[in-house]
Amino acid sequence: MSVGRAKKPPVIWMKTEWKFRHNPFPATGIARLGGSDNRENGLLFRPEVQKEKVHEAIEKFVLGATYSGMKFGYLWSIGKAGAYGFGDVRGFGKSSMLQYLVEEINVDFGKRFMIECGLDAADAAENPLCAVLSSFDMANARSLAAVFFEATRYACKFRRGADPTLAMRLHSSLVEKVGSTKKLKLKAAVMAMADGTVGRTLGPPIDEFIDLLCEGDSTKLGRFIESVKTGTRGRVGAANYLATLLYFAKAAGISHVMLGCDQLEDFAATSTTRQKRAVEVERFRDYVMELQPMADMLTVVVTLHPRAEEAIGEMWRLADLPSLAPGRPENESRIVVLETIESVDRARALLLPYLLDARTQPAPPEDQFLPFTPDAVELLLRRSDGKPRDLLRKAQALIEEAAKRNWEQIDSQGAESILDTLSLEDEEVDAAVPSKGSIEEIWTS
Repeated sequence: MSVGRAKKPPVIWMKTEWKFRHNPFPATGIARLGGSDNRENGLLFRPEVQKEKVHEAIEKFVLGATYSGMKFGYLWSIGKAGAYGFGDVRGFGKSSMLQYLVEEINVDFGKRFMIECGLDAADAAENPLCAVLSSFDMANARSLAAVFFEATRYACKFRRGADPTLAMRLHSSLVEKVGSTKKLKLKAAVMAMADGTVGRTLGPPIDEFIDLLCEGDSTKLGRFIESVKTGTRGRVGAANYLATLLYFAKAAGISHVMLGCDQLEDFAATSTTRQKRAVEVERFRDYVMELQPMADMLTVVVTLHPRAEEAIGEMWRLADLPSLAPGRPENESRIVVLETIESVDRARALLLPYLLDARTQPAPPEDQFLPFTPDAVELLLRRSDGKPRDLLRKAQALIEEAAKRNWEQIDSQGAESILDTLSLEDEEVDAAVPSKGSIEEIWTS
């Protein structure tokens, strides 16, 4: 701790002494898709933090979508049961991992992931895959049609840094496949896919949308998708935007599309009536398993925890959708359960990208974790019970408080003195989980 001089304001201390632009860590630890703040937008996710689970997700979801005809995959967090029988089910990094999978798939249409799973380059190129991302939320996407629209908006608007959007990647593939940049020829290829579709559909594809997809102007396409009225985005017909995008992808040579669907707990919230939930669950079946082109092309991967399952599990079973209960051997191929971080190396891998991103000048290799000392990182891991979100939030609080006190470094003793005075628990009560028994016993009882 610094002594013998006047204290500096915490922001000034962070900038002048620790060389940070700002507090490196997120205050909430909740990923927000598309935000400009790297602390909150999930872009600092590193697969080595959950290395085995990322690989498991690639094997089950990516290969399942392209080779096994999987229609639904489930990314779970369950947590450890506490003394009062409550499971700590949020904050395991489901949203960030799902975003990572979607973005990395689109870099090369899944080729790297498939090769890492053991396929050769020729096999990987034979079944290209692209991915879109969406989520239920209480503001814009409270119906499945709205989720589908937001997935389409993701394809047309979202980009990571200077990378092209998915729509522009698909346009390049379509140009290569057709052998022409002329919009009329590209559009004819897309319409041929729609005309050749047999079975129930949502109706003809949206003509103006196809025009702009085939034009290849990212700005005009983005403005068009944003111009769709808010009321229209939530109606049943909004799903046709995704259907049109799927025809476009198929014409470009992409026969499989993975939809990452986050925040199913918002859809399952008590403010959504039971009747509304039942109708939307039935629509999951209609859209994904019966209506074209979704039934042939789409695989949906949803994030889940016990609260969401409690709210919709019975409806899911009544709709005859693939079982989402973990712990059952017959469901193993479509379920990944995220777990807590148990090693200091994993905790360091979680923290390091945030520290590097916030620094105004590079730090020597031996000082990468300053102002934290090695024992402080170990304490953070213990005090967060290995939950990534809690670890990040507690790191944020330590930086804030230590900067107020003008500490040059944060060791375990100082960190403990700060954490003992703070309350950083989740405000919401998580769903009850029995304090004893295996996952299988919990969800089959």
